[in-house]
Parts: sequence; structure tokens; C-alpha cells
Amino acid sequence: MTPRPISTAPEEDDTPLLLFCPDQGGWHTGVWFRGKWLAYIDMSVVLKPSHWLPVPADPPDAD
Repeated sequence: MTPRPISTAPEEDDTPLLLFCPDQGGWHTGVWFRGKWLAYIDMSVVLKPSHWLPVPADPPDAD
């Protein structure tokens, strides 16, 4: 997967994405909420992403 410019990210409330935030240390899981990108784990943190990727599917069970 190739990171895509943030301008192409779907702005659907509460849909988690992988967000690349160069000024905030790299990759974060975040969501679009009320007009801004927020950290998924702590929605008090506003993110400033430049690129995004969809969240990958969970791996299959390892039995």
C-alpha cells in the first residue's frame, strides 16, 4: 500500500485510518470528527496528518 495525500482521505466521522503526522512522530490511528483529525486512542489530541492509509484487516487466527 502506498500512503495517499491527506486531501484524498474520506472524511467520515468515526472511521479509523492510519495517519502519517510528520510533526507528531510518524504514524497514528486517527478519526475525522467534527471537522478535524483526532487521535483514536485519545480524542483530546488533534492530529496534523500529511498522508493516510486504510486500517488493515485483522490477521487470521493463528491456531
